[in-house]
Amino acid sequence: MSRNFGLDIMRAFSIWLVLLQHWGFEVPGLSPLKIGGIGVEIFFVLSGFLIGGILFREIDKAQSFNRTLSTFWTRRWLRILPLYYAVLLFKFIFIDQSIGWNLWYYVLFLQNNFYGIQFLDVSWSLVIEEWFYLFTPIFLLFAFRIFKTKSKVLMAMFCFVIFINMIRFIYVYQYDVPFQGVNSNFPFRFDSLFLGVIMAFAHHNKSKIFEMPISKKLFGIGLLLFFGYLFYFWTLSYRCNLINSSLIPRTLGFFILPFSISLTIPFMTGINMDYAESKRFGKIIWRFISTTSILTYGIYLIHPFVYDMKLNFAITILITYAISWIIYNYFERPILRFRDKITGFKLAHK
Repeated sequence: MSRNFGLDIMRAFSIWLVLLQHWGFEVPGLSPLKIGGIGVEIFFVLSGFLIGGILFREIDKAQSFNRTLSTFWTRRWLRILPLYYAVLLFKFIFIDQSIGWNLWYYVLFLQNNFYGIQFLDVSWSLVIEEWFYLFTPIFLLFAFRIFKTKSKVLMAMFCFVIFINMIRFIYVYQYDVPFQGVNSNFPFRFDSLFLGVIMAFAHHNKSKIFEMPISKKLFGIGLLLFFGYLFYFWTLSYRCNLINSSLIPRTLGFFILPFSISLTIPFMTGINMDYAESKRFGKIIWRFISTTSILTYGIYLIHPFVYDMKLNFAITILITYAISWIIYNYFERPILRFRDKITGFKLAHK
């Protein structure tokens, strides 16, 4: 499966928002959302879209329930876990042993809810994604078995998104949970990824929303909603931070932002760039975006260690990319090849 340049743009943009925020770049008034949080939100939706596409293709093969689950989970775990565990062990062995046996919270992806993310703070988003990977194939397989028709399956997904919004509202309203207490709490964040899954369902079933005239309109609506919500957030937090005393940013806001991002996906999937026919500058841009997209996972996990070296920004980024490239080619790639071999097919290395 060839890479999609438009989606590569989204992935590269999301990781650069994270890189800039962790360097200290801030947009006044967007705290506690931060531009890095926006980048992760883009990645959540994009991840849901890509994973949803994989699952719908697997379900179409009409394999057994257990076969579909084992194939999906094997591919996901061999993509996510090896590098994640390698980074955990590296930090524990060479940098900080103070966490002791509490490292098991990180091994089992329980740190967000039961321990804290201070040991490896970027892992908070991986917790949400990993539990999403565990839950989503089971949900979809049962949905297809119970509801049979595609329209009813789609309705089940919409109902699930509504359900997440309802329980998040009850949780925040009942216990007055602050923004950060919701942001990394994985049971209340699944709707961000499921909006991507719904878009994948529409794409898999050749919905008209992926045709250019409609996708352009959705893209425009998505951008207006995206910047409109950020402006609303800004008005609540610029001079006097009212985020934790307002319900919408802590409840519906966690739906509005990813929903606006999901509306841009149909248009972005239609963006193509022919490397062979591009001029020199275009080829440089294409290679930078594609390479960044491929290295995103490594960059995300590695950059905090490089940032701790306290070098200037340009050198820090160059070292981050260099280490991520080495890790991808000599650690991740061999594992991905092994994964493709044992599961019997190849897909883009998401």
